[in-house]
Amino acid sequence: MYMSGSEIRNARRDEIGEIMELIAKCVQVMQAGGSDQWDSSYPNRDVIGEDIAKGALYVCVDQAAIAGIIVLDENQAEQYKAIDWTEKQGPQLIMHRLAVHPEVQGKGIARKLIAFSEEHARRGGYSSIRLDTYAKNSRALALYPSLGYECRGEVDFPGRTARFPVFEKILTAAWE
Repeated sequence: MYMSGSEIRNARRDEIGEIMELIAKCVQVMQAGGSDQWDSSYPNRDVIGEDIAKGALYVCVDQAAIAGIIVLDENQAEQYKAIDWTEKQGPQLIMHRLAVHPEVQGKGIARKLIAFSEEHARRGGYSSIRLDTYAKNSRALALYPSLGYECRGEVDFPGRTARFPVFEKILTAAWE
């Protein structure tokens, strides 16, 4: 199911242009499908540049092109405090800005990035992974539960018309 020859690694500064192109293409597809999750102001070049500088942005490279991105860090939105999480002991790894280039969607890249995130979390000693997705993002809403993520509630973000379901996956230690 996964493409052979693809690799996941930290994004480099000189790739910001290609990453912003991927995001722009994703925004076009989202908006065409009636979703205002992302737009021209988010995620912007400053946000992505900061993700790269912090070493939190990972790219899935396939055939010398960036096929997908994901950001992994410990930054939880303020709104997460209202959620009744299963795993209350820390630390938790937070997944942000998962995106797959529209031309290669449906080829398992998102699943590959999520599997990478889980392995990264286990190696880093995280007890769970948390994320939010947009209520209008039907593909993500189907994908996360199929991979063992439980919906723990919903949060609101300013300027967005729909709510954001939040998900959590409890991780077992790599040695279990």
